[in-house]
Amino acid sequence: MIPTTGSNSVPLIQYTQLSPTEYSQQTLGVKSGMRIETDQIRLEPILLDRDVPELWKVYKNHPELWTWMPHGPAMTYEEFYDVQAKFCAAKDFFNWSVYVSAPSSAQSDEGVSIKEEEEKKEKEKKKWVLCGSICLLDISLPFRRFEVGSIWFHPSVHGTFVVLETTYALLRFSFEQLQAGRVQWKTHFKNIASQKAAVKLGFDLDGIHRKHMIHMDGTWRHTYYYSITDDDWFGREEETVDGRPNLDVAAAAAALISEGMNDGQATSKGRQHRLEQLMASRKNEGKALPATIALGKALV
Repeated sequence: MIPTTGSNSVPLIQYTQLSPTEYSQQTLGVKSGMRIETDQIRLEPILLDRDVPELWKVYKNHPELWTWMPHGPAMTYEEFYDVQAKFCAAKDFFNWSVYVSAPSSAQSDEGVSIKEEEEKKEKEKKKWVLCGSICLLDISLPFRRFEVGSIWFHPSVHGTFVVLETTYALLRFSFEQLQAGRVQWKTHFKNIASQKAAVKLGFDLDGIHRKHMIHMDGTWRHTYYYSITDDDWFGREEETVDGRPNLDVAAAAAALISEGMNDGQATSKGRQHRLEQLMASRKNEGKALPATIALGKALV
């Protein structure tokens, strides 16, 4: 487990390398199978036959969540499974299940017995609830280029901090562990909500690819492309020459130390810092998580 944090204002994030038997894909090289965890969000690498049935339970009553996917909504479990199986078989794709937890409220109280304290902690122990999925795609390890996409979440967490913090965690992983030079976001030209989300998350509009794809209904899809570079994320001057000749992502931890989480990476000018401020505001002022999550009940 690798816990990283830059300062008191930078949320703690933990990276845990899982056993190869616990995930289905190897597309991120030595960083495949990495669990990514914040205080309230956990990204768990997908193991196809273990996780797809559980994801289906979250998705099945809300097929509109896949309206803008190029393949369109899955209407049966078989269709849903086939899509996930293709994701897992792709050579430029990595897929995580996303879990959310209510904030822990367990605190020590004076005047209570050790047994009562243990019972209280057990009762208030963090409960992780499956709420959706997120992916890295268009993966190019040699050029350190990735895309955040194929995102969907149960409607009950829309408007909460969940989408923000999940994307933040995956961006941190991309820039810290994968040494990403560029992370992109692309969306259907009619998907206004996704375009607004890209801007809010700190992505810059690169342009539009006209007639980029044929959508599931036979219509042409024009695609908006957005991106964040490592220079944008860390708030530094743009690099014109790559200063890291070793492109093996195994060197990511060393690069993290040499560039310094405490040495200006999360500056007030960087997108990381701006996104952290937005997350804090959303947690304080945004829509609350549904009560079912605090109870540890599944979303359907």
